[in-house]
Amino acid sequence: MLVAPSAFFQGKNLPMWLFGAMVITMVMTFVWTKIVLKGISVRRIILEPAKVGEPYVVRYEVKNTSKWIAGFSLWIEEQQTKDSTWQRHFRKARGWIMEVGSGETVHGEAIFWPTSRGEATFKFIRITTSFPFGMVRSSKLFHQDVVVLVKPEVKVLRPSVLNAIVSSGPLGQRSNRRGRGGDDFFGLRELVGGDRLGDIAWKASARRGELVCIQRSRPALPRVRIVLDLTTPTSALNWESDVRKLEEDAISLCASLVVEAVRQEQEVALSVLGFSIQGVDSFHSSQRHVSRLLSSLARIQLDNTREPIQLRALASMKQSGLVVIRPDRSEPIRSIKDAWYFTAPQFKELQRSAERSESA
Repeated sequence: MLVAPSAFFQGKNLPMWLFGAMVITMVMTFVWTKIVLKGISVRRIILEPAKVGEPYVVRYEVKNTSKWIAGFSLWIEEQQTKDSTWQRHFRKARGWIMEVGSGETVHGEAIFWPTSRGEATFKFIRITTSFPFGMVRSSKLFHQDVVVLVKPEVKVLRPSVLNAIVSSGPLGQRSNRRGRGGDDFFGLRELVGGDRLGDIAWKASARRGELVCIQRSRPALPRVRIVLDLTTPTSALNWESDVRKLEEDAISLCASLVVEAVRQEQEVALSVLGFSIQGVDSFHSSQRHVSRLLSSLARIQLDNTREPIQLRALASMKQSGLVVIRPDRSEPIRSIKDAWYFTAPQFKELQRSAERSESA
């Protein structure tokens, strides 16, 4: 636009040659990019779920079906549409391919940063190039529906948070009181509350000067049930600032407690009050179980209608140590008043980093 008036009105050779060269390069770039992208295909590769606070790599398989023409400087990015939701859970990112030769298949990747949990849907992939002169950019869309599950953020908690539950008090004794059946002799252990007189090893107690009991089976892992109470709607929470963030912090605290319980070799189960979630009530201590629980927390839709507390769910909570997590401060649940209660504002205080800063 700047060269054209000077070339036509002055009628000099140099501006005319310069304007002609610019037009030719633009046409060459447009034609070349269209020819290159005609033989390019892109496929998205998703390997595992994402987790808030950790970088997530999305890989792309770029294939050039052309037999004679190579592609250079290819940019790959996810297209934002009304049907896609990935932009709500990830920061925008894009990948770059330096070269894909004729008949070759190369792999590129884009590093996304998850910002919120949930199910992120990817729809369209856009690949663009402006090689060789960068004056005109051409693009091509590919449709591929993919759903990526973004798990809630997990922080490292103080070890003493769960040690207090399984070490002393009625909750700890109840969570450890397992595996007492059988007549075989396994070993000796210290006397704890709830032991019977028939379990006391009187001779060994006389030698040691303290009461010890006969362990008749292999001791089982302590059981801890984590209860996430989301029965109160978001609008009814007693909090002045962002109440939705308060609920998200409660979910992250619950996820962190699950990971910490398994790290301390405890069997953990999860109960979510206010939503119907299947397959989380059983006690296990494997990493597969942790992944299943975190996936269940990631699928919670806080905009849905909250369900009332079921009495059957409360009845099954009395056979293990209980930890109840709520977004705000409220009255304890009547049926489980003896549980440990945590709120979302305590999340930062329970983290290990907070413990280090206090000791410093």
